[in-house]
Amino acid sequence: MGFSGSGMRRRVLGAAVAAGAAVPLLLAAPPVSADGGAAGVRGCESGDFKLIYEGREAAAGTDYIRFAMQRIMGDGPGEEPCTVYAPLPVHWVDGPYGERVGDWGRYDSDPPEPFTVEPGGRADLVVRHPNPANYPEEECDPRPVAGVRLYLRFEDDPGVYGSTGGEDVMCAEPGKAVPTAVVTPHGG
Repeated sequence: MGFSGSGMRRRVLGAAVAAGAAVPLLLAAPPVSADGGAAGVRGCESGDFKLIYEGREAAAGTDYIRFAMQRIMGDGPGEEPCTVYAPLPVHWVDGPYGERVGDWGRYDSDPPEPFTVEPGGRADLVVRHPNPANYPEEECDPRPVAGVRLYLRFEDDPGVYGSTGGEDVMCAEPGKAVPTAVVTPHGG
């Protein structure tokens, strides 16, 4: 399923505003990090990565679902480093090419500075998600989900899908059990 650039931008920006995200941070010119991560290096795109489910922990009614954002090698751009600008939009989906379930994720309140990922390198994604069982069923509208879709830029970006094995159930009702995405340099 593809997204039109302007339609995708409206959906992401609308969700970001509704979630209280720092939209000006996302739309401003990308800053140069202290280590030069953004200087002269192109911004990463969803096609630069494969999301690999690594596992989860749970604490205090929240699941912490970990993914490796593995950099895909290849000709052209795959042979060059790219810069990740956080925060990044994420949401749950009902299949690899499926529809969004529930709200767009919120952003971490303290995103990292832009950072560079080398060809063959990786970044880390953690999706913090309140347990849907914490909500009455009629307020949650629980639905099965297959994984998440992460977007590395706003326009003409189909996102990258990461499966969680299809065993999760998430709230479809807006404002209930909204996830938070945290993207960091590997090991950071």
